[in-house]
Amino acid sequence: MKEMVDDYIRRKKIIWNGNQILLLFGGVALGTLLLFSSPNPKGQMNYLYVNSEIMNPINLNASVFSNTSKKIETSNDSSTVVLKDHSLEKMKESIQKQEEEKVISKEDSSRKNLNMVPMEDSKNEAKLEDDYLSTSSSSTDYSHSFNQENQEQQEYQDPPELSKEKISIYRSNGTVLTLSMSDYLIGVVASEMPASFPMEALKAQAIVSRTYAMKKLKSGDILTDDIFTQGYKDESYLRSIWGKDYDFYYHKIKEAVLETDGMTVQYQGDYIEAVYHSTSNGKTEDASHVWGNSIPYLKSVDSVWDQYAGTYQRTIEKDLSTVFQIFGIHFQEPLTIEVLSRNESGRISSIRVGNQSYTGVQFRNLLGLRSTDFDIEIQDGKILITTRGYGHGVGMSQYGAKGMAEAGYSCLQILSHYYPGTLVIKE
Repeated sequence: MKEMVDDYIRRKKIIWNGNQILLLFGGVALGTLLLFSSPNPKGQMNYLYVNSEIMNPINLNASVFSNTSKKIETSNDSSTVVLKDHSLEKMKESIQKQEEEKVISKEDSSRKNLNMVPMEDSKNEAKLEDDYLSTSSSSTDYSHSFNQENQEQQEYQDPPELSKEKISIYRSNGTVLTLSMSDYLIGVVASEMPASFPMEALKAQAIVSRTYAMKKLKSGDILTDDIFTQGYKDESYLRSIWGKDYDFYYHKIKEAVLETDGMTVQYQGDYIEAVYHSTSNGKTEDASHVWGNSIPYLKSVDSVWDQYAGTYQRTIEKDLSTVFQIFGIHFQEPLTIEVLSRNESGRISSIRVGNQSYTGVQFRNLLGLRSTDFDIEIQDGKILITTRGYGHGVGMSQYGAKGMAEAGYSCLQILSHYYPGTLVIKE
């Protein structure tokens, strides 16, 4: 560059030399960076940590209220509230948009949740090869998604540690683990959602998982590390899953947890039933169709992003003899299966097998299906069942959250969409 400037000066007979010009432009560039940058939480200049007053905030459908003195920025829209400097490294989210994950985050079995009529628990629920971090599946390495990432992932700096309160986790191996809420949530988010998901989706998961835990603790219930509450994976397990990418994934999830520290989803001053699932069929499900209870913020909403997920549709086959045995039908009888009705989300409400009727939820549990939105075909002594979506369908869709985050929505917008009428409160 200096040689090009010197050559231009010689041809134009300009008195200034290249060093002076470069020094001038360098001063202008440095002044611009200093003017439009803000210090990161450690007081160091970080050019990715841009002052939110310079950027146009995305209009939010959810509000964040704080009973602390933490500074909050409000846009021109009086209903829009955004936290100042909301993300430490917003640009890192683009890493996640390069491929569709083949993994499935394990369905939250909070169907046994508080004050709800529980769905019949399917002990035979399919443990498919792509179950995300399923305790019954082999230790598959999901780190391939980031093997080609640049070396910036080694330069993560932790946000300051925030939540210090201690909680107890009753583990499936019989031990009791005592740790901070933040450390617990890191293990939960890592267990419940692929770490390769966009940052805003991970933040939404962190807020939902914190809400779920806080409601359990407030009700005097215990937290476990299995399907009876929320999954939790410790460091040794995560190292075996992530391999050499452990540091990057761990610090990414830790950032999502700490930047949403203290945030919970509430409805009329109380923690919500923070249920969630892997993938919807294009619409989430009304809680009344699953647990029998109508809950204002657990209504069916559109979730079109799920239809582009690799987890959206699956076809399985079962032997007729197996189906006869499950439903107690004599093998000599002709097998007839008829869908009687579907609800507004497209899921099956009622189905007849032989001369016996079942709800869609009962049928799904008996056959271990991925969802209650399915089509059935009988051919060559087998039953082919094609399902759409994965999980009970109520609350936040994790792959829907992924799609929303990739489309530019914030974690607050994601939560506002899947839990309508709720507020995100920072305590």
